[in-house]
Amino acid sequence: MKKSILKTGVTEVNNIIDKETGEIIEINVKKHTYIADNKEIFFIGYSALIGAFMEMSQAEIRIFGYCLRFAKGVHFDISKKIRLDISSFTGLNERTVLNTIPLMLEKGLLYKHATGLYQLNPRYAFEGSTAERNNQLKILIELGCRDC
Repeated sequence: MKKSILKTGVTEVNNIIDKETGEIIEINVKKHTYIADNKEIFFIGYSALIGAFMEMSQAEIRIFGYCLRFAKGVHFDISKKIRLDISSFTGLNERTVLNTIPLMLEKGLLYKHATGLYQLNPRYAFEGSTAERNNQLKILIELGCRDC
């Protein structure tokens, strides 16, 4: 488990000055801090995801959330073992997971490569730089997923 640390982002310094003498009467220092992992990890979620959520079932949202958390922006398999893990993590029946995957493919939430591996549609969420995301979108379009 990664240890979170407290980091200082911005420090604001405000001086209160006596208008008659020009002397600094008081100095207020305000530090803006945030909690971060040793290596900050984040996904970029795009506005298209909000519209996609409006069209998703509860099962699709849970499975998509699982994929966001564990897929880490890479191609992944959805074997029986993975379906059971998704089932355990989301509280869904394994059969529901199995039946929901094709629906997610139809909606373009997931993409299945010729290799049989899946990936999250980078149009909705992506881990990495914008340039890497654009490369992934280009690959998907070249592979025939123009509506993704």
